[in-house]
Amino acid sequence: MSMSWISRRSFDVAIEPAKAPLAAVVGRALYAVSTDVSASVGQASCLVLAPHPDDETLGCAVSMMRRLEAGSSVHVAVATDGGMWPPEQDPTVNAVIRRAELAEAAAMLGLPSGAVVHLGFADTGLALVEGDLIDAVADLVRRFCPDEVLTTDVHDPHGDHAALGKAARRALAGTGTRLLAYPVHQWRRPGALLRTARGSGRPETVLTQAFVERKRQALAAFRSQMAGTGAPGDRDPAAGGLTPDFLARFTGAREIFFPVGSGASAP
Repeated sequence: MSMSWISRRSFDVAIEPAKAPLAAVVGRALYAVSTDVSASVGQASCLVLAPHPDDETLGCAVSMMRRLEAGSSVHVAVATDGGMWPPEQDPTVNAVIRRAELAEAAAMLGLPSGAVVHLGFADTGLALVEGDLIDAVADLVRRFCPDEVLTTDVHDPHGDHAALGKAARRALAGTGTRLLAYPVHQWRRPGALLRTARGSGRPETVLTQAFVERKRQALAAFRSQMAGTGAPGDRDPAAGGLTPDFLARFTGAREIFFPVGSGASAP
């Protein structure tokens, strides 16, 4: 083990508390140069690709509600059952709970029955099934014929999120379907947020306005994913989960999306 690696690791640990605030600063700069598409977003049908139950609500809830209100079709495909979180619980139990939470959130958002598709891939294993994942996304695009596909980005720090973004780019190659990426874990990693921005066109934002309270209610449905409060018997907040500070990144005045075209190359 080299001393240079140890030094880099030590530095990374030392600046960990500053990463989320720095990502927020980067986010504000991206909002400032973004294009507001709130008035037109409802005209386009969409397919939302989520690595785990809750990602679709975090990144795209208001965009979905605006489209539904305008009469455009919205479908959601969840790649995994999310069984690996929370880690202290049996994955089979987690999968059942998370599926029920997603159904509750989808109903709050106004998604019609049958609008949510479960692809059934293993949680934390999307990078291992790249070919099957590409085929599944391509099949969904042929089935639903969306104007736009919204997905996580190849630069998201979570492996499943990056793998789904990569598969979406490859599945949409040559289709002409517009592809946009929504950030999730980039809000904890400013470097990843910058890489997402550099790999896309000018960001687009959707005003949350009258929809944000319903988005908060839908997010609250994911009770199993909430970080502990520190009370006895709670999960340690430091162990992960949806903390209040992290959730605040998704319940502000705007949702943000990064156009990556159709058929953009995947790194």
